[in-house]
Amino acid sequence: MISSDTSASPPPAALAAFLKGCERRGAVFAELQCGDRDRGDVALAAALRAFRGKAAALPMADWPVRFWALLVATPQLRVDGPTARWSDAFGALARPATADRAALLLRLAGGLQEAEAADVLGLDAAAYRDALARACPRDTLGHPDAGAWRALAEAIQQHLRELSADRLATLARLREDALAGVRQPPVTAKTPTFVPTRAPRRWPWILLIGVLLLAAAGAGLWWWRGPALLPTPSAQPAASSDAEGVSALPPDPVMTSAALPPADAPATRADDVVAPAAHADFALLADADDEARAREADFLAWYVAGAGAAPGAAAPATHADADAGATDAQR
Repeated sequence: MISSDTSASPPPAALAAFLKGCERRGAVFAELQCGDRDRGDVALAAALRAFRGKAAALPMADWPVRFWALLVATPQLRVDGPTARWSDAFGALARPATADRAALLLRLAGGLQEAEAADVLGLDAAAYRDALARACPRDTLGHPDAGAWRALAEAIQQHLRELSADRLATLARLREDALAGVRQPPVTAKTPTFVPTRAPRRWPWILLIGVLLLAAAGAGLWWWRGPALLPTPSAQPAASSDAEGVSALPPDPVMTSAALPPADAPATRADDVVAPAAHADFALLADADDEARAREADFLAWYVAGAGAAPGAAAPATHADADAGATDAQR
């Protein structure tokens, strides 16, 4: 049931404006801190309601640290919920411990400075920086990854800017209920909806498996009884066995041989071949230089006869020269 605090006085305008300025960042912080939006809304509503009762006793300068301290201290944000899940853009938040994750999100989602975030967690500056270093995204070698840090910060800022109208209306209702002192009932875990699915048809597979089993059984039976089913030739004597399970080998085959017929006489012999020296052109073929000159005998005779001399300058050929040219031509 929804209960109302009747003793609460109407909230001042400053308190309403402060809570309105914190609700968006507080909702994103709570959602990413526990990994569950509904669980984070319960923590945010509790922090808004608790801060309303304490704001009047605090100076306005202390309001931010006090509000975030109340939000971080809610039971829903001190441990991961049973349905905690971070999307791919926020996957780096699943690795750190809860306290270290809060140190990181106070900077990236809450927008607090380092000193303010350390006061929220009750840490000194050195301890807060150590928690922030432990929560920083790491590369494959385990070193702080500046690129992953920037990507995570940009994803958180984009998530803050892109809250839907329905989401903003829900946060406004939580703020108004907290200012009015209305206590929201606890949000129970969502029960997963069972969606009946159509059962797959299994009979084709069963039929196929049955056929394969029958085929395998038939093959095994044939392999086991196959030799016994083959017909035994009548001419082959039955194999005898001296002992059970031992069969005698068949007799060796009979080897026969026949003599080859006498060889025929050769068609020709090497003695019948004509000797090279008896060839008519043996001398010509044996001397390559004489053969070359004999092929140029006509040209040489023409040249010796004076065809190569200049006109008018050729001396008359003598009988001795003619005889010499004829002799060279014969060679």
